[in-house]
Amino acid sequence: MTGRSSSRRTFLKVAGGAAAAAVGGGAVASQAVAQSSPDAAWSEASSPTSKSITSVVQTADGPHAVGSSGNVLALVDGEWRLVVDSGPSASNNPLNDAAVTSDGERIWFAGGSGAMGAYDVETGKKYDYTAPDGKTSTWEAIAATGAIDREHVIVANGSGEVLHGVFEENDEGAYCIQWGDVVKPAGGSTIPGVAFSRGDTDTAYGISTSQAAFETTDYNQTWTKIGVSNANESFYDVLGDDDVVYVSAGGGTIYRYDCGCRGWTPVDVGENALQGLDRLGPAEPVMAAGNGGYVYERTADGWQEYDTPVGSDIYDVAYGGDGGPDVAVGSGGTILER
Repeated sequence: MTGRSSSRRTFLKVAGGAAAAAVGGGAVASQAVAQSSPDAAWSEASSPTSKSITSVVQTADGPHAVGSSGNVLALVDGEWRLVVDSGPSASNNPLNDAAVTSDGERIWFAGGSGAMGAYDVETGKKYDYTAPDGKTSTWEAIAATGAIDREHVIVANGSGEVLHGVFEENDEGAYCIQWGDVVKPAGGSTIPGVAFSRGDTDTAYGISTSQAAFETTDYNQTWTKIGVSNANESFYDVLGDDDVVYVSAGGGTIYRYDCGCRGWTPVDVGENALQGLDRLGPAEPVMAAGNGGYVYERTADGWQEYDTPVGSDIYDVAYGGDGGPDVAVGSGGTILER
C-alpha cells in the first residue's frame, strides 16, 4: 500500500439510500444526489495542514476528513478548517480511516495505537473510544451504519482482527456502545477495508491483504470468504450493496462482484493503485482515488480518467451532498474539489 495503510469510507458508501431510509437517514441521502457535474474540473483547495489526509466523508454538515497527527478537518463556509487537531485521545496518533452514520450526523475515525473516536458534526462534540476491548494495534479500517446513538460500527486492524460495536441502552437508560467478540476472518492477514451493505444493515464486507474478500450477514459473528480468484494486486478499499460489491486494487484494477451470480470480474480502470472508492447509489457513478494525482469515475460512457492540478497520491474521494463539492484528499495535506 502506497502512502497509507487503510481503506476509506464515506457517508453514502457505508449507509446508502436504502439503508439510510430504513434508519431515518433518508432526508440526508436524498440531499447528496445533487453532486457536482462530472464535466467540471478538479481544483486544489487551500489546506490547513501539510500532513497527509487519509479519508474523507460526506456528512449532514458538509465534508469532513481525517489524517495524520489525529487531524479532523471540515469545510466551513467554503474554507477548510481543523476542528480536531490531536485525535480522540489527544495523543496525536494518525487517523487512517473514517466512517459516518446513516443520518450523517456523526463521523467515526480510527488509526494508530488503537486510536478510535467519534465527532458530532452539528455540535462539535468529540468522543474517545481508544483501545476498545484493550486493543492497541493500529486500526486500518472502520465502517458505520444506522442513525446516531443507535449505530453499528465495525473496525479492523493490522492483525486481522475485526470488532463490532452497537449502541444499546444500559441500566441507567443511556445508550452506550457495547463491543462484541473479536473475529479474524482472514486469519492474521491485515484487513485494509470494511463496509456495510447499503441494502441490508446486518451485512458487511471486508477485504484482506492476502487478496481475499469476505461477507458477514450476522454483525461480525461469522464471515464467509467470497473471493477473489486469481487476484494478484494489493487490495485497498471495498464498497457494496445488495447487487454489487467493488474492491479497488493496485495496478488500476477494480474487482466487481455480482452478488446474484456470485462471480467476480476484474476491470482495468487505469495504471495507478486505486486507494479509495465512493458511490451514491446502485444506479449512480462510481469514483475512485488514484496514486499520482489521478481520479477515475465510471460514467454512462465507461471509466473516465481525470487529471488534477497535483501529482501527489490521492487516498480517498467523496461525492458532494446538498450541492456541495465532490472532494478528494491525499498526501501532503492535498485537498481537491470539483
